[in-house]
Amino acid sequence: MTMHERMLAVIEGRKPDAVPWSADLTYWQHGQRARGTLPEQYDGADGLLQLHRDLGVGVYLFTPPLVKVERDPELFWSEDAREGDIERHTIHTPEGSVSGMGKHLPQSASHAVLEWPVKTVDDLRVVRCWYEGGHVTENYAAVLECFEEWGDSGLGMPLIPRTPLAALACEWSGVTNLAFIAADDPDEFERTLEVMRRAEDELYRLYAEAPVPAVEIGENLSAETMTGLWRRYSRDYYYERTAMLHASGKKVGCHIDGTLGQLLGDIVEAGIDFPESVVPAPVGDLTLSEIREQVGPDAIVWGCVPGAMFAPPYERETVLEFVREVFQVLGSTGPLVLASADQVPPNGDIELVRIIGEEVERLGAPG
Repeated sequence: MTMHERMLAVIEGRKPDAVPWSADLTYWQHGQRARGTLPEQYDGADGLLQLHRDLGVGVYLFTPPLVKVERDPELFWSEDAREGDIERHTIHTPEGSVSGMGKHLPQSASHAVLEWPVKTVDDLRVVRCWYEGGHVTENYAAVLECFEEWGDSGLGMPLIPRTPLAALACEWSGVTNLAFIAADDPDEFERTLEVMRRAEDELYRLYAEAPVPAVEIGENLSAETMTGLWRRYSRDYYYERTAMLHASGKKVGCHIDGTLGQLLGDIVEAGIDFPESVVPAPVGDLTLSEIREQVGPDAIVWGCVPGAMFAPPYERETVLEFVREVFQVLGSTGPLVLASADQVPPNGDIELVRIIGEEVERLGAPG
């Protein structure tokens, strides 16, 4: 079977001839480019696909958006101002503007948030206006063209934008500001969430109608900071939206790349078919057996090779031994897609991606 056929088989509840092996190589590509060490043939979108093919690993993320969200550029716009490594990002709406600040970290090729755009309850008016001003249109043809281009190299997993609570935490306010806002003015906070939810009705209708077998909510959840908030403000929303997507015949994933806690089991109970980017101990907080215990025998566990394991002090044989343990504990007890969790870092051993793939072939069929 090809990598595409293996991944599709797991999504459809069939048994592949070997566990699919996939990886997110975008961070490695970005960091190597920033350092001036990226081979020319691996630059850009075409180069990223070629990198996956050359390493024998499946590609699944970063298709074009399945549904586009657009706004009137005369009423809604954003602008960036940069001075050295500091960048200020400002969002303008008819209801006012909010501004945040971040810092580029060249050593890790990453970005640190210094100041969130939404700081107080009053700033929520901008968030509501931004969501109410959105207009959604389907973009199915571009995604199907991407599928055609990727061919046997993987299975595209279109990402649904973050749900309202996660969007506030990850894009607008950060967890600390969010918690204070929710405590200071719960009525205004819940009103904002409701506006955001209503704005996503048409978005989910178009996702449900899309000619794809699976979609994934790009949440970036972490149990350490979000479990209580998620149970209070998102649980019912998950039940509603996953039921709608299931009714159209789709499998639904959720990107959960932080600590797992009890939140992992909660999202599966709420309708998530495959938690994606699952990070187990020793990097994460749950053992492999605890992960399967929480999700049950039917949910697809997607991930389980922590990105940290591609970098020092981990050695190749240690990682391969861990991969074998993943097969033994998770591959024998339910469906599994082996994947980097979350990303292979810029200082990661990129050759290890190929070596893991070779080990996967040697191990053969799961179970």
